[in-house]
Amino acid sequence: MKQMRLALLVAAMAWIIPPTSTGQAVPDTKEWGDKFNTPGATLVLKKTGQDLLNGHTAVAYSAFASGLPKDRHYALWTWIVGSDPQPVADAYINNDGRVVNVLGDSQHQVAEDPIDLKVFAGKGEPKKIALISDDGQLHVFAQAVPFPIEASDGPCRISGVMEGPAYEAVAVFVTGLQPKEDLLVDTQSESENAQNKAIATEGGTYNSLILPFVKGKPSGKASFRVTGKSCKVGIAFPWGAGSYQLQ
Repeated sequence: MKQMRLALLVAAMAWIIPPTSTGQAVPDTKEWGDKFNTPGATLVLKKTGQDLLNGHTAVAYSAFASGLPKDRHYALWTWIVGSDPQPVADAYINNDGRVVNVLGDSQHQVAEDPIDLKVFAGKGEPKKIALISDDGQLHVFAQAVPFPIEASDGPCRISGVMEGPAYEAVAVFVTGLQPKEDLLVDTQSESENAQNKAIATEGGTYNSLILPFVKGKPSGKASFRVTGKSCKVGIAFPWGAGSYQLQ
């Protein structure tokens, strides 16, 4: 039995997609993310390869779900920065946990149709997906950042994730700090800068949200640095007009 493949190509602002049969309401973005997963359920994106397409790098992923019933119909949703969530495919979960468009049935000579996700992205741009049952009661979320903005120093790692078009908002995550460690946080965007004291969590993490736009300037560059006893890590990124570039 020949296996089929449904390839979904994810660009910066759109998907090339087949029609879906979902009648679901658009998910509330305030309740989007793995902390809103159905208890005991997870969804992960596994990178399967990459290649050049029209001068840009297309990164391929497969989605795998666990902890959800496999005898249900789901809708696969994506949420691209700067737009509303969209349903992109009818989905099922096969015996291996892989998210597919059609389940294989050898008895009726039906070929399985796996869903292959191919994405284009800018630096730090997240690709967010959700798997939601028809009644909306079962849901899992995942995201991948194909081209991370990140740096490390010893045990510490800092990463930035684009949360607004043209990097108008960037979420920063720091891990590997000492529990409850005192921190000095430096933020700069063009001529504006700020320095603040902070404390790491019990788990040795620190998160922040940067809004780098400067009044009267169409574009610029921002930096964010965290200094503690255990390490010193920082990132920098452009923002505004011309800042977003597909890799």
